[in-house]
Amino acid sequence: MQRQFETPAPIGLIVEIGKGRVRIHATTTDTTDVEVDGPEADEVEISMDGDSLRIIGPKRGSGFFGKDSDLDVEVTLPTDSNLAVKTGSADIDVDGQVAESRLKTGSGDISCDTFSGAASVDTGSGDVEVSEAHAELRVKSGSGDVSVGSCVRELSISTGSGDVEVGTANARTVVKTGSGDLQVATANADVSLSTGSGDLTIGAARRGRVSAKGASSDVRIGIPAGTPVWADINTVTGSVRSNIESVGAPQEGQDHIELEARTVSGDIVLKQV
Repeated sequence: MQRQFETPAPIGLIVEIGKGRVRIHATTTDTTDVEVDGPEADEVEISMDGDSLRIIGPKRGSGFFGKDSDLDVEVTLPTDSNLAVKTGSADIDVDGQVAESRLKTGSGDISCDTFSGAASVDTGSGDVEVSEAHAELRVKSGSGDVSVGSCVRELSISTGSGDVEVGTANARTVVKTGSGDLQVATANADVSLSTGSGDLTIGAARRGRVSAKGASSDVRIGIPAGTPVWADINTVTGSVRSNIESVGAPQEGQDHIELEARTVSGDIVLKQV
């Protein structure tokens, strides 16, 4: 099934399907193109109301979606459109730049290029990958890994047992996992990391409050040379090592770090970078 709509401005897209895959391409275009493939493609509801496009898969009995049929939904739409996508187990792929977005799947993977608006990404057991977020971003996964390249505004990530990697965090960042490793390459603002049994790593903490807490976790934090640090560090059975040079109290307006690092059986390493 193929449909095309005239859309000279960004639209709002709503997609709800069960199994299969949802692919969204945001690009410079004056039309929105929809292509749906699969055994039940003819039963998919596709409707345009004003600037809102709905793509709704068939529903069966007491379940939300059909149990057996995969649907492949592909949409090309204008850059900075808003998204609301919900699937049972289908993967969600978004390339290009989209605005406010709510993406949710029960067990699929989610991959996105760029969010220009606030975004919420939620999967039960899939992996999540986001290249860039220019607004607030919230990511939740039950047991998948999470990767975020950079986030300009507040970032919140939680996963039950997956690893988390963040490239650059430019605003308050909170990351929690039950048993995964957590890594932030560069933290330019407050950051809080907590895990039950994974390791905690911050490549370079440049300013703000830094909290790293784990149970059987090693903690490694890099501090740029010349940055004043107030540290509260404790490990019960591990060791503490640091080559940070003391530079005294910060001057007025100078970047500084307020560091709290705690673990029960792991080591804590502070490294000058």
